Amino acid sequence: MALSRTQALWLIPAALAIHNTEEAIAFPAYLPLVRSRVPAAMQSLVAGVDPGALRVALLWATLIPLLILIWVTWQPESRAARWTALVVQTVVVTNVVSHVVVAAFIMHGYSPGVLSALLINAPLSVYLLRRARRERWLPTVAWRSLFPAALVIHGPGLFALLLLSR
Repeated sequence: MALSRTQALWLIPAALAIHNTEEAIAFPAYLPLVRSRVPAAMQSLVAGVDPGALRVALLWATLIPLLILIWVTWQPESRAARWTALVVQTVVVTNVVSHVVVAAFIMHGYSPGVLSALLINAPLSVYLLRRARRERWLPTVAWRSLFPAALVIHGPGLFALLLLSR
């Protein structure tokens, strides 16, 4: 049974809900270890992380993609809606890479979110982005802007979301 484009895109908020739940559950227990292992240059960023604020930020990081997919559902022919959904998935790709780097080089093992990143988000990203490219969900120029937009959202955007969640 083949999924329609809209059905396939609905896998994004479903996968993010699972991933963000793993982080919300695991992160508070791992926070002391994260603080002790993070490089000195990042100590100030991690020192102020509050588990409650992190959970609020994760809730927003789950709800915003959900709202984007509601937009895609209401306007399935909208290139802007599709582009925005695919930016979310490109942010997910960036997040998968960051989880692998943190797990390998900082935590030397498990880091909160790495399991769902590798088992759910990585394969879903390959599926959605390959399918979107093959079926030409976006024009070429829009593809070129996905990764830069994802870097802005994953870096400064997520820190801003965390700060606003305090």
